[in-house]
Parts: sequence; structure tokens; C-alpha cells
Amino acid sequence: MLDQYFENLQHSIQWAKYEDDLDVLCLAKHNMDMLMELITTLPSDDQQKAHRKIDEVLPMEWPLWMEACRYEDGQHNKNSGIVLH
Repeated sequence: MLDQYFENLQHSIQWAKYEDDLDVLCLAKHNMDMLMELITTLPSDDQQKAHRKIDEVLPMEWPLWMEACRYEDGQHNKNSGIVLH
């Protein structure tokens, strides 16, 4: 099961490297969030191994991608209060 979450993350990272689309970056973020949620249920030794594997998988651009997703989240929140008549 853990392997599938890692594969999902890796595929979305590969896709994000070739596709200049914020939705793809947010998909990678979502896959990372799901993986992190699963990791918290593991014993501490397995958690450490999983975190090391994540460090190997994440690209150098990851912090920039996550910042872009956070910025986009703020844009959706601003528009959520608008009502069109």
C-alpha cells in the first residue's frame, strides 16, 4: 500500500517536470499529503525509512512548487465569498 502512494507521488512529480500547469503541481502536493498521512500511522522506524525515501524522490523545485500551490489556495479562498446575481 505504501508503495502505491510513493508511485503516485513519483508519477505526479514526473508529470509536473514536463507540464507547466498549476493543477499538476497541486496534484503532486495532494499525493504528498496523502503519503504523509499514511506515514504517520507507521511505527517510528518505518516512518524514518519513509522520510528518507521521500527525500530521495522530491526534486529541488519542490519548495517552489508548494509555494505556488499555497498562493493558488489563497486565490480560491478570496473568490469563495463572491456571489454572482
